[in-house]
Amino acid sequence: MPNKLKLGLIGIVEEEAKRDFWCTMGRVAGIGYRGIEGAEQLLEGNAEENVARFHSLGLQVLTCSASRELLREDLEGVIFRARQLHTNRVTIWWAPCDSAESIREDIELYNTAGTKLAAEGIKLCYHNHDHEFRNAFGGVTAMDLLAAGTDPAALFFELDIAWITYGGEDPARMLRKYAGRVPAIHVKDLHGLENQEHPFTTVGTGIVKLREAISTAADIGTEWMVVEQDQLRNLTAFETITASYLNLKEAGLI
Repeated sequence: MPNKLKLGLIGIVEEEAKRDFWCTMGRVAGIGYRGIEGAEQLLEGNAEENVARFHSLGLQVLTCSASRELLREDLEGVIFRARQLHTNRVTIWWAPCDSAESIREDIELYNTAGTKLAAEGIKLCYHNHDHEFRNAFGGVTAMDLLAAGTDPAALFFELDIAWITYGGEDPARMLRKYAGRVPAIHVKDLHGLENQEHPFTTVGTGIVKLREAISTAADIGTEWMVVEQDQLRNLTAFETITASYLNLKEAGLI
């Protein structure tokens, strides 16, 4: 693997962060994480001072969250919050993709909003789940419709390798397919494909082809891999992020 991806984190320690944000972030940085997605707590109070303190821990804000409604109704507010957080990405975390018509409407929105964000130096990213690969219209998956219909300069993808696996696709193949449009990936693991409510496990302890996916992401120029686990399994939050870090390190992936 020619390059190694930078390591970020989303979720997992959110309850701990609610109780003591700065202590939690210090512990996260101490483990070896260098970026956080979902750090909107920094906007509370003096955002500039908060972000500077965040940076002093060795952490970056990797993205600013946005819904489709916010992109339509308050794009300037989205841009303002991204600027406050010193991040160059805005991410949409979910869309239903339940009909070809709804996807066409979303494509129009993403092209319009993404073009405006790009003019500000900000990448609009779409984060997948499994339904984008399961839902197909005219033999074309929702994910392929989104990719084909959007301007590559306006919409990028934050591919989740576990949800791709859960959706019946191969993560490395999808990464190669969307090469050039994947600034970050979500790295998480599944202990199986049968349990639809709680299939997740600590990174490196499940069935997701992590090495192949992460190596492919590095090959296509992805910058960040972000550890995520939708539900805890047998470990506590800090045990989970520590074990995930160590498993990736032991595998030579960080």
